[in-house]
Amino acid sequence: MLRVKKITDFAGRTLVVLSIMIVCSLVSTSLWAQKGMAHPSFGVQKSGSGRPMILIPGLFCSGHVWDETVAHFKDQFTCYAITLPGFAGQPPITSDSVLTVVVRQLADFIRQNKLESPIIVGHSLGGSVALQLGIMYPTIPGALVIISSAPYLPGLAMSPDITVDSAAKIGILIKNGMKNMTPAQIGQSQKYSLPMMIKDSAKIALVMDMAVHSDAYTQGEVMAELFRTDARRDIKNIQCPVLVLADWSSYKKYGATRESVMKNYTAQFGQARRVTIAINDSSYHFIMYDEPLWLQDQMDHFLAHQ
Repeated sequence: MLRVKKITDFAGRTLVVLSIMIVCSLVSTSLWAQKGMAHPSFGVQKSGSGRPMILIPGLFCSGHVWDETVAHFKDQFTCYAITLPGFAGQPPITSDSVLTVVVRQLADFIRQNKLESPIIVGHSLGGSVALQLGIMYPTIPGALVIISSAPYLPGLAMSPDITVDSAAKIGILIKNGMKNMTPAQIGQSQKYSLPMMIKDSAKIALVMDMAVHSDAYTQGEVMAELFRTDARRDIKNIQCPVLVLADWSSYKKYGATRESVMKNYTAQFGQARRVTIAINDSSYHFIMYDEPLWLQDQMDHFLAHQ
């Protein structure tokens, strides 16, 4: 059993590591307005042409976090940048399992739009959504790109040895601490945490601006969901290739090393059928912001063989 002080420390560090927000308001493409299509709860910005690529951001983030990534890939791929419900101005939904609803709606969206073998790209919380899509609907994705995320996020953000029971209790603490936050309180929290996740001050300002437009209750709820989810065994159901891009530089102060981070990722993805793991040595949590060329190069090489 974890002591109260340790639980508090874990919760604080987790908010620093996983509270990822984002840029300006997203004008959603009304793809669902076509006759006979269900209306998903998430927003979609479509651009480019070619094989479909769906990009899912993390906590507090809108699809604009992928702007540079989309600019690189839109000549080869039709890019669908997603903004989840309750994130960055997108209207929230009411559910005791928001992420499960999102995964099911995402599967419906892919089928209704006849998107064949889409590349699913997810950052942090978005990486968890991408993995769940591959687990629940193994025939849908053509490939997964998981960025700064893992099947068991508490084991990545805190300690690889933390139990699911302890993590779930911490998730409840985090939810209770987040669900009633005002926009001003969210902004103050991100003023502290974002410099530990993004290096560029201009990007920090963009992300902080979007954080205050997110629904606080939704952010707390999805954190609780993440902290009770352990998909390390379930990822054996994923049939497509998986590329995992990891960071570790901002965790040095907590005693992390490149070797320890690689060991953690390797263990977490041990049940995956086909997985490639690459670690960037200088990026903070937002690899798409801190090391965009490295991220694009890794994805280019991976996708060239899919």
